[in-house]
Amino acid sequence: MSSNKILVLGAAALLATTLATSVAHAASSDFDHDGIPNAAEKLLGTDPMNADTDGDGINDLKDKDPTYLANPIAQTGAAAPFRIQKALVENNYDYSHHKTVSDHLELLVKNTSATPETGFSIYYTIKDLKTGKLEGYFKQLTGFTVPANGEARIHLDESGLPGHFRANPNSIYHTNGHAKTITFDLKLADYAPVSVEVHKDKGGAETAD
Repeated sequence: MSSNKILVLGAAALLATTLATSVAHAASSDFDHDGIPNAAEKLLGTDPMNADTDGDGINDLKDKDPTYLANPIAQTGAAAPFRIQKALVENNYDYSHHKTVSDHLELLVKNTSATPETGFSIYYTIKDLKTGKLEGYFKQLTGFTVPANGEARIHLDESGLPGHFRANPNSIYHTNGHAKTITFDLKLADYAPVSVEVHKDKGGAETAD
């Protein structure tokens, strides 16, 4: 084989490798495949690992306001067989390992019935008290169960731990140190939601000690 043919074949192989690398890089730079590159998700305040950041069923790229959904939870129904014992948005503590952990959204739920309760959904808002910006998120809490006459915790964070539900890492909760108000509507099918409002002090989302 002539040296010219070897050069041509070598160039073709190099081009194929380059194209394959470019395709792989393009895919890796948009983890949730919503059409928005990861770097742009940070600027937009959207979640690079969730193509529908606010949970409204609309892809972030097509959503006019991908970090805000008006409350979709019906406010009607019988009195819920549970109550929110505690709502934390800062100064969290891991009771299993006896140590403080990074600030995140957390609810302690008490089941007041004699049967396990499952099928919860949650809607929460984060309001920046300095700028007035408002974010609203909805999530089905698939797999979350509160035992009969018992308690269970809902964690909304980016840890990926079992029993934890993903929260947007680029939300205003994380990206500025302004004081905020966080409201929660916790809903169990066929019952009225239970609501709570919590104030987060000025300062960043603190890391674990």
